[in-house]
Amino acid sequence: MAAIASLDLCTEALSRGTLALRYNSEEALRKNRYLDRFIKYKAPDVLLSVLKSRLLLLFLSPALALKTLEPNPSASRSGRVPIEGWVDVRLNHFNAANTATFPMRYYYNNEFASENIVIFVGGEWAISPGWVRSGLAYELAEATRAGLFYTEHRYYGLTRPTEDTGLEFLRFLTVDQALADLAQFIQYVKSDAFEAGRFRQAKVALVGCSYAGSMATWMRLAYPHLVDAVFSDSGPLHAQEDFPEYLEVITKAIRVQGGQNCLSSVEEAVQQLTLLLTTSEGPGQASQMFKTCSPINARSTLDLATFFWYGITETFAYLVQYAVPGDIPNACSVITNTSVANPVQRLANWITAQSWTQPCIETRYSEVVLAHRNTSYASEKTTMRLWTYQTCVEFGWYQTTTSTRQPFLTTIPLEYFHQMCRDFFALNINENLLRAGIERTNLMFGGLSRLPDKVVTVMGSHDPWSPMGPNVDHQHHLAPVFVVPQISHCRAIRPTGDSETEELERTKVAVLQRMQSFVTGIESGASELRAVASMVIVISVLAFI
Repeated sequence: MAAIASLDLCTEALSRGTLALRYNSEEALRKNRYLDRFIKYKAPDVLLSVLKSRLLLLFLSPALALKTLEPNPSASRSGRVPIEGWVDVRLNHFNAANTATFPMRYYYNNEFASENIVIFVGGEWAISPGWVRSGLAYELAEATRAGLFYTEHRYYGLTRPTEDTGLEFLRFLTVDQALADLAQFIQYVKSDAFEAGRFRQAKVALVGCSYAGSMATWMRLAYPHLVDAVFSDSGPLHAQEDFPEYLEVITKAIRVQGGQNCLSSVEEAVQQLTLLLTTSEGPGQASQMFKTCSPINARSTLDLATFFWYGITETFAYLVQYAVPGDIPNACSVITNTSVANPVQRLANWITAQSWTQPCIETRYSEVVLAHRNTSYASEKTTMRLWTYQTCVEFGWYQTTTSTRQPFLTTIPLEYFHQMCRDFFALNINENLLRAGIERTNLMFGGLSRLPDKVVTVMGSHDPWSPMGPNVDHQHHLAPVFVVPQISHCRAIRPTGDSETEELERTKVAVLQRMQSFVTGIESGASELRAVASMVIVISVLAFI
């Protein structure tokens, strides 16, 4: 995703939303066999709600939900208008007595459809047509003569298995259920029911980034008979309750790209800010400097953690996780601007200038809880509620300040997230359930113990999620891992020719070569060598004659 620090992203998001609305017009919906479902939910209103949710996430989402934004696709390279489709999948794949189904949404580009299948896996976001018209998955589809699909994860976007997101319905929101959806989708596309069986003998390649990259890797592990090759960009594989390494990588990225002086300025500002908040006048002064939605209640540990979470660490998380060259140095130029004597004010100047802190920074924990307890799919916080639930029961990955190797002191303890899980979901989720869920996830998928065969992984060295993903020590000859220096999150799924560094561009080319080899069974360059050899034989025969 391009740097969120740019206000241009709002325009881009609006453009994508308009495109989605165009593809989902009233006329198109009337031709859809799921018309009744859309009429029930008042489709145009739902689509507008989804668009508004995406935009509001830019301004209101906590770092916990940093991954809930769909990666921003590049400009279209395809002349085809993607087909929007729906297929019924089981609500509960692991209970034969439960025969309930729901419609799962996908996009399909048949521009290169001939022999194989490439699926761009949707994660915890609403899908849009852009990723079947551009990107590395699009180039892989072209190289392997494949139909290109983009699937939507259950509960996210318009793929809604249940009437709302109440806790009694969220029991069907698990990664293994989502993987089974993908398995059923693959079976459908390879069946006679889809385009008269044109993909019956197809090889299947999956492409995904972030959590969707994790899913792609786990699909190869869980369904090797259905998935032939995988490319995962920035996919974490090891579930972990406390994730202090996230802020450690942010610290490293600031030091390397912004300089030690910038990092020292951040640390000094946070130290002075915490002291300021202990004085009688300090909370009011800090509230004004950081433009909070209401005065900071320094007597509430939960409100203080909310302020540092929403206002401070989230802002740096957005900066680093979605950084492109120049973003971090530009931020540091404000944070170290000595024409402003007060380091806290310098920090506040930068934070309050970011689009995602507008119109104000929420510090009231009670307001956060209230918003996330709304179980309607139309809620602005639906996507964050869903992803938070998954972290509370399967993954953890809580980006705390428990490490001493970061500049944010001890402002966000692990207990803050424990409380969040309990309060968002009405006390039904506790630490014991969280830890059991994490243990189950690592038991099912093996964490980082061994990568499945025919999985290509890319991690950025400045991606805060990289400690939870594989590195070169985990690779083997059928599972290469590329670690790209000073690259952030989900940058390798973008098309060739759209790369921040030469090394990232070379990595994309290498990924395409390995994936093409895994799908076709022909080593990169082998087909060209065979063609040359055939030509030599023909020339030799002609010369002999």
